[in-house]
Amino acid sequence: MRLTARTRLTLLFSALIAFSGAVLAVIIIVLSFTPNRTASEPKIPPNKVVVLEKTQIDQMGVDIKAQARNELLDRLMLGAGIGIGVLTVGSAGLGWLLAGRVLRPVHVVSGTARRLSQQNLHERIPVSGPQDEMRELAETFNDMLARLQRSFDAQSHFAANAAHELRGPMTTQRTLVEVAACAPDAPPPLRELASSLGPVLDRQERLVNGLLELAWSEHGVTTVEPVRVDSLVRAPGASLSLDPLIVRGDPTLLDLMVDNLVRNAFTHGRDVWISTTADTLCVENTGDVVSAERLATLTEPFRRGSQDRLNSNGTGLGLAIVNAVVRAHNASLELAPRPGGGIRATVRFPAGTMR
Repeated sequence: MRLTARTRLTLLFSALIAFSGAVLAVIIIVLSFTPNRTASEPKIPPNKVVVLEKTQIDQMGVDIKAQARNELLDRLMLGAGIGIGVLTVGSAGLGWLLAGRVLRPVHVVSGTARRLSQQNLHERIPVSGPQDEMRELAETFNDMLARLQRSFDAQSHFAANAAHELRGPMTTQRTLVEVAACAPDAPPPLRELASSLGPVLDRQERLVNGLLELAWSEHGVTTVEPVRVDSLVRAPGASLSLDPLIVRGDPTLLDLMVDNLVRNAFTHGRDVWISTTADTLCVENTGDVVSAERLATLTEPFRRGSQDRLNSNGTGLGLAIVNAVVRAHNASLELAPRPGGGIRATVRFPAGTMR
């Protein structure tokens, strides 16, 4: 098991303290140690009076001093060992606190990175303190977020501007086709051509409108107010089971989400069931069997449950728009295959968005 950086720093700090204490204890012991060669004490029989010479008395004094020094050295070694142990344990706790303080900016960076999504790229890491490595890390991360935000904004603006610019020529095309087809002297081949171009133009308009809606939904929530999501369901022909679902969010985006979910269900299925609870919106439909691998890609733009892109009535943007609105409201979108074919789409709103 790989140890965390905080644990490694704590162990390193404790090891340095223990090593320093051990070295200091060895130095004290070496400086306190003086070789002593003591003679054996003379054996005095009990109840006897022995007259000692002066040299023997001096030697006994030296032996007593050496014994006292040895006892002091033993106590010093014992105290040094206990002190080093206590110091090592205490340094481990202190090192843990210091390592946490040193690594706090790293936790802030990782927490910010975990919270980031396309809707909150404006969030930045607070930069304060001395100009050290941690501040450099925070500033580098903030610069990266700024570049990402500019990139996403440019992509979103391009899609919105392109779709907006395409609306004019498409309107002109439809007008020319309708005028030519309605002319009194229009030949039958021209009328047939106008009739066949009508569905093509309808599909182009749906695609352009879908691109505009996708770009709009990716801008995030601009208005927050209580919204009855169950009252936004407009689905004639569907089986409904609607309990009150009140969410604090953008009413326009939530209406766009419900509309695309319902439209997607009817486009790709025959029977549709819609239900709401206190915190979920569920839309189910029948249809083709969708594999788990393909199901995971349906929230990407221009992805369809059917492999046929040309004959599909959808634009491939419905669930991408739904997913963008869901993420903007910090909710979750779950797609699951139904037994026998079709898809179950469930939107779960967090407790923080409920009224």
